Amino acid sequence: MKLIAIDLDGTLLTAESNPSKEGLDTIQNILSANRHKVTICTGRARFDVRGIIGDEINIPIISSNGAAVHDENGQLLRETPIPHQVAAEAINYLMKQNVYFEIFCPEEIYTSFGGESKLQAELDILTSANPHMDKVTLWRGAVIQFKQFGICQINDPREVLAKGIPIYKLLIFTYDESKLSLLNEHFSQQNSIHTTAAARHTLEIISTDTDKGSALQFLASYYNVDMVDTIVIGDSYNDISMFQVAGTSVAMGNAVEEIKQLSTLSTRSNNDHGVAYALKKLLEL
Repeated sequence: MKLIAIDLDGTLLTAESNPSKEGLDTIQNILSANRHKVTICTGRARFDVRGIIGDEINIPIISSNGAAVHDENGQLLRETPIPHQVAAEAINYLMKQNVYFEIFCPEEIYTSFGGESKLQAELDILTSANPHMDKVTLWRGAVIQFKQFGICQINDPREVLAKGIPIYKLLIFTYDESKLSLLNEHFSQQNSIHTTAAARHTLEIISTDTDKGSALQFLASYYNVDMVDTIVIGDSYNDISMFQVAGTSVAMGNAVEEIKQLSTLSTRSNNDHGVAYALKKLLEL
């Protein structure tokens, strides 16, 4: 038996953030044959994944970049949240920076009211200074955030801290590259958290105990699958840790160069159903 871990954005999802039908059909065929395990391994929240792939595909899900691992029945197997005090300090810092950010928790994604207007203002400043930039394409990245399943707007992000619930990750989105660089530098100096990214204009803050690679290793052990029998498919920086531990790693045609250098082989792009193409070749479907 093999364990196959598939990323979502830039991988199973097209540039329009829709799941590849060919990819979903291939996953269903693999599950029907009952010879291999398939998991989604993503920076997205578990409930967002369920909303995207549908309820008919029952598979384990590694979500929030590995901060939560659930089995195919929705049972939580492992979680590695950001320490509460560290999350509190990070949220207070982000509020002072006046930047759009999201707080990923087990049941919802919280963000402040007015975030869309804040990002629109940033985009206006950016495109006014750079008229050659494609404003429509740039805005599409922000829209992906607003359309997540489970997104919940609140007046004050500190309300989440008062709830005392686990905080899996913080996601920052900004069109201000200098601010993004400043934030990355600030959080990279912390001891119990580290940063990653899955898309342009974003920065994700997670516990140092969290990454896709360690979550994949945990899930493989849970299902008694040797790591040499794991296959991973991805495209971006937050996939690096699982590429480093998997037996076979497949880079999407649209993958960043760092992922391609770590890969065992490459496949077609996400818009050309690269996941389906790779799995059919590897598993001889």
